[in-house]
Amino acid sequence: MILIADSGSTKCSWALCDDGGNIVFECNTIGFNPYFIDENNILKNLNQSELVDHIDSIKNVIFYGAGCSDTEKNKIVEDPLQLFFKNAKVSIKHDIDAACYAMYEGNPNITCILGTGSNSCFFDGYSIFENAPSLGFLLGDEASGNYFGKKLLTLYFNKMLPKELSRKFEEEFETNLPIIKENLYGNNRANVYLSKYFPFVSENKNHTIIKDLIYNSLDEFFNLHVCCFKNHTEVEINFIGSVAYFLSDEIKIIAKKYNCNLGDIVKDPIYNLVDFHFDKIKTLEFKQNIT
Repeated sequence: MILIADSGSTKCSWALCDDGGNIVFECNTIGFNPYFIDENNILKNLNQSELVDHIDSIKNVIFYGAGCSDTEKNKIVEDPLQLFFKNAKVSIKHDIDAACYAMYEGNPNITCILGTGSNSCFFDGYSIFENAPSLGFLLGDEASGNYFGKKLLTLYFNKMLPKELSRKFEEEFETNLPIIKENLYGNNRANVYLSKYFPFVSENKNHTIIKDLIYNSLDEFFNLHVCCFKNHTEVEINFIGSVAYFLSDEIKIIAKKYNCNLGDIVKDPIYNLVDFHFDKIKTLEFKQNIT
């Protein structure tokens, strides 16, 4: 059995596949981003998950994760996975790799992630190129869930939201500033906490101030993370992630502004990723580098 995982900072999707590529079991855990979780907590969450019932049958684990971009960080995830899946070979790769593979349809493309965090890259079918690196939730993550959370809190506490929106916000969310600060500065998953505010943005996007926030944020993302590729008007631009999914109409408008050819927008790439590993990958020269 082969276990394929696609992890953001908030959620990790797991798909257990037989040798023919059929998914026989699926589950979700919290996201295992090595910048925000340690080895002990990864192992604790694994032991509390439904994966416990399948560990003996798993021979390969291919884990794609946010934050898994260098050997040191990858080891934070790899070690507890190897302890948990004792009979398996464990491979750790970056979530941007998963995004590229999941959206690859035979032609070079730019693939963007808009979820808890954000990122972009160009994939020609063989190599992945990043021109504007992800700077994380403190310095970057433009148009991501946590980015919208920061902007929304700023609008609220600076009394820039219309009264009806402020009242609605107060009904749905914690507005005690000391408590919010504790959740942000005393929390090793502050980016996940901030992203929980995004549904408010999505649900109220017809209000002028929220609409402006959305379009300005997407405009910033395109300017920094799409236009950095010289061929951005020549290849398809694909998007992955829950933020992209719920803002698909707005993305279409911004893409048109930048003369971009918008491709697919996928909320959860795990099924595309499974298809890639058991179908598309067979035709690619770098198969051994992925499996």
